[in-house]
Amino acid sequence: MLQKESESEKKEESFFRTVIQKIKRVKKPEKAKKIVPRDRSKMVAVTLWTVLSSLLVFSFLAVLLSVNTRSVVNDVKRDFSKPKEGEQKQISVTAADNFLSGFIHEYVNVKNDMDSIEQRKKKLESHMVTDANESFEDEKSYDLTGLKGNRILNEYSLYNVKKEKGYSLFQYKVIYTNQFPVEKEVEKTIKDGKQEKKVKEKVIEKQGVEKKLLLNIPVTNKGDTFAVTAVPYFSVIYDLKGKIASSNKEETREEYTGLKKDSIEKFLDSFFEKYASQKKEDMVYMMKKPESLQDSLSLGNVENVKIFETKKGFEVSCDVEFREKENQIPVKERFTLELTENSGQFYVNDLKHQ
Repeated sequence: MLQKESESEKKEESFFRTVIQKIKRVKKPEKAKKIVPRDRSKMVAVTLWTVLSSLLVFSFLAVLLSVNTRSVVNDVKRDFSKPKEGEQKQISVTAADNFLSGFIHEYVNVKNDMDSIEQRKKKLESHMVTDANESFEDEKSYDLTGLKGNRILNEYSLYNVKKEKGYSLFQYKVIYTNQFPVEKEVEKTIKDGKQEKKVKEKVIEKQGVEKKLLLNIPVTNKGDTFAVTAVPYFSVIYDLKGKIASSNKEETREEYTGLKKDSIEKFLDSFFEKYASQKKEDMVYMMKKPESLQDSLSLGNVENVKIFETKKGFEVSCDVEFREKENQIPVKERFTLELTENSGQFYVNDLKHQ
């Protein structure tokens, strides 16, 4: 009896367990999740304001950069247009031409008379700078020792103005006449008692030769006042028609005293003799940029020769005295030459006046 009751209890317990397990296996339907759309308006507004703010900032920076750049460019222009220290200010060609008119008359006109020569020298020196480092000693600058005649200016005109370092080079086309005495033998008729006879007599006559050259005058200015910086010099008139495609302090250097010094000095004598007498095209074998006086003047002396050795050869400065062929009036000039040497032969790579 007790067994039956326990068996029935076990069966009931097993039934309930089975029911409970089945109930657990039954899945509850999941609730459907509701999808709520996100509000993006705030993010769009923030992005838009950020972009606008960035544009405003960049625009402001661009304006500042533009103003600053313009200011820098203007400063550069002002600095460029300002004359540098020691640089010559803009020169008035018209005013300088008026200043030089009296100087040209005094320089070209030479009268073979001691009083006239002394007056000429004083007037010329009054046009010169007072602190110039001249190529020649003061007493030699306008020395006319040895002249044998007169020089008369016929006409002149401004030909060109060249800007050089520290001065302006005014070039005038001048036409002048060299007068010089010539001894001639003439036949005269004289009375010898009641008869007349012819005799020969020596007389001195003046002859004249007309010349056309460029007169080169270096000029400096301070405002509207002018001064001649060095003794003028003559050169051949050049053609202005063509196919068109910054006072320095002298540097202290040691002069060359080597074995080639004598050879260089002999070359200078030969070179300037040919420079005075030969044609421009004949100077090709001696110069890189040929030029000459084309027999307008004759060579006098080459003086004050200073030779400096360079990496490419030699630099030579010297004072050269030329003379008018007809009446021996001296014309003095200073040159600077750059020489190169090839197989013992010297060659003028560059020639500078003054």
